[in-house]
Amino acid sequence: MLSTFSGLDGSGKSTLIKGLKETLEQRNKRVAVFHMYYDIGLLASLRFVLKKVSGEKEKLSKEGDAHAPRKLSHDGKPATLAARLRYAVGWNKSLRLFVYPFDLLIFLFYRLYIEKVKKQILIMDRYFYDTLVDVAEGRKAYGVRVLSRLTPTPSLPVLVDISPEEAYSRKGEHSVAYLSRRRLSYQKLFPKGGDALIIAGDDDINATRSRLEKIVMERLAA
Repeated sequence: MLSTFSGLDGSGKSTLIKGLKETLEQRNKRVAVFHMYYDIGLLASLRFVLKKVSGEKEKLSKEGDAHAPRKLSHDGKPATLAARLRYAVGWNKSLRLFVYPFDLLIFLFYRLYIEKVKKQILIMDRYFYDTLVDVAEGRKAYGVRVLSRLTPTPSLPVLVDISPEEAYSRKGEHSVAYLSRRRLSYQKLFPKGGDALIIAGDDDINATRSRLEKIVMERLAA
């Protein structure tokens, strides 16, 4: 089973993933969690190599490092040259579009290995939908739609929806206008109906977690 979590920064994806993983493991289910930007594809591998080659000791969290390029590191100091290089490579929209089909193929092998060989439930923190949202702004809609149709639909794709104002109040890293554009892109690119699940990120977290866990167990039983 493949379950993916998409949505604005600050929507609560990581909290839900952590809770779901704990619940599944308590029920003796084997779970693997991967981050789309750090564990999957050509650019993730290139980022890793660049960081190793540079010998950089700067420590950024995965959540923080997953954002678009920034001038300052988390401690308020100017970002290093190596960090800026990683950002320039990893967040180049044309490059990300070019490697997208290759990443889909790589992910297919990841999924086969995790689900079929290791018999684990695969949970993705972000998915290809998030990549499409990243590159959609300023791009022709046709190309993005084609890539969207090539993207395999997960067993349970989850969009954690939250208002731009609430996301800004939680993180404060992007403008409300920017977050509004991203939210609109998610609404356009995320699959409609079927197995897709849209949950409100500003609802009671315990109630949301219980609902999610119930749906996952039902999908597993099916």
